[in-house]
Amino acid sequence: MTSTTVAHSSRLLTDPDYEPTLDEWNELILEGGRAYKSELSRRTVFESELFGMNTYIIMSMMEDYLRVPERIRTITAKMTPEELVHNSAPIGTKRSFINLAAMPLHYLTGRELYVDLGDNSLADGLEDQLEVLRFWRRATIATRTDGALYNMDATPPNSSHVIDQDLLDSIVSQLEPNNAETSATLRKFAARLTAYAFLENCDARTAVCDTGPYDLGDGTFLALRELCCDGVGDFEWLDGIRDTLPHHNFVLAYRLPSSITMDNNVWGTAWFTPSDYLSEVISARVFTTDENGELQALTLDDVVAMTGHIRKAHRALYARLAETEPEQRNLYATEMYSWKLKAWARIAGCYDDIDWSISPSIVESYQRFSDPDTALALIGGIFVPAERDSCFRPIGQ
Repeated sequence: MTSTTVAHSSRLLTDPDYEPTLDEWNELILEGGRAYKSELSRRTVFESELFGMNTYIIMSMMEDYLRVPERIRTITAKMTPEELVHNSAPIGTKRSFINLAAMPLHYLTGRELYVDLGDNSLADGLEDQLEVLRFWRRATIATRTDGALYNMDATPPNSSHVIDQDLLDSIVSQLEPNNAETSATLRKFAARLTAYAFLENCDARTAVCDTGPYDLGDGTFLALRELCCDGVGDFEWLDGIRDTLPHHNFVLAYRLPSSITMDNNVWGTAWFTPSDYLSEVISARVFTTDENGELQALTLDDVVAMTGHIRKAHRALYARLAETEPEQRNLYATEMYSWKLKAWARIAGCYDDIDWSISPSIVESYQRFSDPDTALALIGGIFVPAERDSCFRPIGQ
């Protein structure tokens, strides 16, 4: 994934109080849209055994366009983006980098859908669009420690750094040497937890976030994978299941040799080369952040026990969803994908001030977008438009 050089004031990347010009906003939008298109061109068909993914992606992104600006206004009336970031842990929460990076991408995709469907013009909604972009930019500046807004512009390219040196040192000091037993245990745990996190999130990757590589200065680096499940009651389809898990928020830390390369895409999913990077792990540890937002290291016995809990929860959730009517499953998925601000609202203390229900027009659109051909045509036209190199067109024009 490559980036196109963007001409801008140096303050754009690091000064939250700087107000970008419309041209600078559009340069950022086009750059993000190019990376988004490049990534999504690899997979314009989204498949799931339980969920109509093309359908709920369309519905949720249109819902984002309708609801996100006002929700952001409610949240920032209580706390600034910087306060929201600094009032929770930098890793191991649902206020994760993937959550933040996806926010403008999904919102702007919703804008493109409304324009292509003929409901809006490109000139509509500028103030709302700037509201979302300002929040994303300020929160990203506060979140990252590398002076970049996009992963492809970081150093090294396609990386993201969100923890400071003190936390990095603390994590590294608690890593344990890898051996055959540890490797097998961690592989099984990571596979079980990843599968369960995907199922909780309706086969989307919104609960799985990668940051790094964090260079350790000795020919090795740290890779962090956050997997955050619903422990607070956000998803009604987990009622009676979430409480069976002793922990919900995890950070998997791996120390890897420089012979492994780690590339993070625009929203925070890592690709490793070679792909079987776990066989090269030097040392590792599993942490939770359930207690006061602080990292707590698990023992290997804890990890084994947790794997069993996750396996049982996964079976129970799969059985529940398999017995749920397709339209209801689709509503669950639409809710999940359009509720990225829930974690932020909880931090701000205004969760109950926001209407989290799906807009009636979006609920009613299921009949239209559940048609596979209709959904696929829209997804292809929005994510990989043939006539331009970016998913997004300029705002304010």
